[in-house]
Amino acid sequence: MLDANIIVVGGGCAGMQLIHSLLKLPLEQTGNIILIESNREITHKSWCFWSKNKTEYDFLISKYWTELKFGSVSSDLSKEIAPYRYNYINSEAFFDFHFQLISNSPRVKLVYEEVEKIQSVNGIKRVFTRNNEYQAQHVYNSALDFTTIDSERILLWQHFKGWFIKTDQATFKPSQATMMDFNIPQEKASHFMYVLPFSETEALIEFTAFSIPSGYSDENYDSFIKNYIDEKFNCSYTILREEKGKIPMTDFKFPATSKEGVIHIGSLAGSIKPSTGYAFNRISRHTAYLLESFLDNNKSIYKKQGLARFHFYDTLLLQIIKDQPEQVAMIMNKLFTKNSFYKILSFLDERTSILQEISLFYTLPKRLFLKEVLKYVWFKFQK
Repeated sequence: MLDANIIVVGGGCAGMQLIHSLLKLPLEQTGNIILIESNREITHKSWCFWSKNKTEYDFLISKYWTELKFGSVSSDLSKEIAPYRYNYINSEAFFDFHFQLISNSPRVKLVYEEVEKIQSVNGIKRVFTRNNEYQAQHVYNSALDFTTIDSERILLWQHFKGWFIKTDQATFKPSQATMMDFNIPQEKASHFMYVLPFSETEALIEFTAFSIPSGYSDENYDSFIKNYIDEKFNCSYTILREEKGKIPMTDFKFPATSKEGVIHIGSLAGSIKPSTGYAFNRISRHTAYLLESFLDNNKSIYKKQGLARFHFYDTLLLQIIKDQPEQVAMIMNKLFTKNSFYKILSFLDERTSILQEISLFYTLPKRLFLKEVLKYVWFKFQK
């Protein structure tokens, strides 16, 4: 049995941010730390988030944009987003930094094993893998089993595939990122394109679908991307590399801790914004709170992600995505054409006041959302 003061289960974005924060504290405060990770392979992905002020990870931001673009069948608009900027971090740079940080720290032990169960005995947490047992006073867990989500809750997936391309001539506006372009075939789900230009000749072109768990075939993804590039940019290009993945979109209310007192982080703590899939900012805010609680000797209650009213807003949109995906493009078109991008970003980041939210909702299709409110109330009443 190996002992430590802290065990972190999962070396993803949340686990690494937590260890980064803990290693800023002196050894006498943290004690030894064990990081248990099941996968030796690094998943290559892009993390984007918007910020107004200096962030913890500014040094890893390889590109940012000061202008965002939105597109639909009836609209094609772009706006400056000051005082925000839209930031990009490559996962390879993120993990290279954190693995180097861990290898340089004598207080962190990294083990590659699959966690099978976690128990608590007299306040001491015991983490079991196939071959070993670890124990610690504090355990932070990010391992989420989606089969444990209540079957009555909404569970959709944001599927995406992107091509990093290099064009033969200047094609892109480097200061402008396309957040959503719905001007593509919608079919039986909600589809949009996402464009991140890194220079005039290099960009990430990504197809995204809000849909059922199975997603689409690679041929379907590639067809959407190729057609979009041909129609939107009409350029010759080379595919440098690809990225592909899926993000859960659920109204399930994730508990802050397990019944054994294990503290949840990452997706297990609800760090993924249910209606958009953005997580980096939410993980950073949650990590800061966890560190504050740790320094307070756990006298603070480990809070859940977000405010209740934003969870309600997310649920309404998830209901529409699930039952009426053909309406999503229209809703987003009204949202972006009738509100400032600054207000939209503040709202998506859960930084708005109730009065600001009311003014924003006034621009959306009222009858459609009223029906979803009634559906939500009826569901609650039935329970």
